[in-house]
Amino acid sequence: MSLATAIIEEDLRAVEEWLRHRPDLNQMDEYGFTPLIEAAIADNLAIAKLLLAHGADVNGQDATGNTALHWATENNNLELVQFLLARGANPNAYTLSGQAVLVMPILRRQADLRRILYQAGANEVFAQDFINLKLLGHMFELVGTAALVDPQNKYVEVDFEGFFLEITLGLICDSLAQFQNNYGARKLRRYLGLSQVIVDVMQRAAELVRYRQYRVDVSKHRPMILSLAQQEPLILPIGYEGHAITFVKYGQIIAKCDRREDSRLYDNIMCYRIGRPDIFTNQFVMDLLYKKQSGQFINEDLPQLLELTPLTEIKVESQISGNCSWANVEACIPTLFFLVLASLPGGVESLSQYKSLALNFYHRWREWNKERALQFCLNSFQEADSIRKACKAEILAAILFQRCGSGQISDKARTESILAIFENSRYHYILQNYLQTYYYRSPTPEGEQFSRLLKTYGIIKG
Repeated sequence: MSLATAIIEEDLRAVEEWLRHRPDLNQMDEYGFTPLIEAAIADNLAIAKLLLAHGADVNGQDATGNTALHWATENNNLELVQFLLARGANPNAYTLSGQAVLVMPILRRQADLRRILYQAGANEVFAQDFINLKLLGHMFELVGTAALVDPQNKYVEVDFEGFFLEITLGLICDSLAQFQNNYGARKLRRYLGLSQVIVDVMQRAAELVRYRQYRVDVSKHRPMILSLAQQEPLILPIGYEGHAITFVKYGQIIAKCDRREDSRLYDNIMCYRIGRPDIFTNQFVMDLLYKKQSGQFINEDLPQLLELTPLTEIKVESQISGNCSWANVEACIPTLFFLVLASLPGGVESLSQYKSLALNFYHRWREWNKERALQFCLNSFQEADSIRKACKAEILAAILFQRCGSGQISDKARTESILAIFENSRYHYILQNYLQTYYYRSPTPEGEQFSRLLKTYGIIKG
């Protein structure tokens, strides 16, 4: 038994035997973790104490940059978190992707965990900047990276893409709940009851996803899972081969939401009648949600097994960048809206009208959500110091370059708001860098469009 295996199996005696041979406790093991991180993953305080007593580095990182404190936080183990902090764990440690320890407790609203980390000196501004960058990246479907500044004023490159399915469901659900009560939804008041149904369904889906955590034995939570999964409408978030989609089931209809980048070859949201509803047993749902799936099964075997026959499709724009989980959770909104209306008496006769209503609701919410996130970034820019302003200006320039050239009214308003930040400011060079890269040195269609945009607003002379 290796030291890593002894820790994973929580065999304290085997760990003690290994320590007599004075192993290097700060090297990564065969799994890409240090022994202390293995102990944090295993949620074992006794082994963590033993390893630190024998010289383990409390701030050692795994292959992706996570520390033991990251993993203790992931497990919401308050006692282990406090112990690691008392032994010198860095409350502002962040991964290779720039994710600070505090990010997940904020997103999961874990008040006790946040309080402990705050008291130890965790920097909320850095964590919130990471969250906001990711949100803007997903809402505006940005590609590439932008910089954040850590608590030591060092720049950290963060990819716009990539997020967590559990958190995506929660964030979109919260946004939709706020949209219902916002002035932006004033013309949609008659649909508030339907909007609340969508919020409730998303909340249940977020609960189902939480049971996917690596330490959870789903069999122990089967009654709770089934109580959630037996309520309809039902969102089934499915991951396979690095891709994430959603199914939405309501009665004898199931919709597949797949807005992948190459979805020009597919139907974005395809609704089917289920020919074999008897297949949809409790165990079938458990397997779909919590067992590893393949593309072959999801795209070819499953339709045959359930004897799916096409009913209709809902055309939603394919995703531009690789944020598949975000794109396909968003797609649940028009899908649920449509399926609930289609279930009404005589609903099948009005499918075209219901699709139009569903897409109108969806696009109004989506634009409101983008505007809300953008305004938050613009407002926080004014409150930031010069270094953070430079980082936020970089994000705003990415939105301007990638998403504000269509000429739509909303784009014009956003363009003016963003350019107000750059006009007569020290951050004007960021716009010039885009021009140098994409217009002067290696001309591209995007660079030419950006040049025209800046000329139109007098930022550069024609």
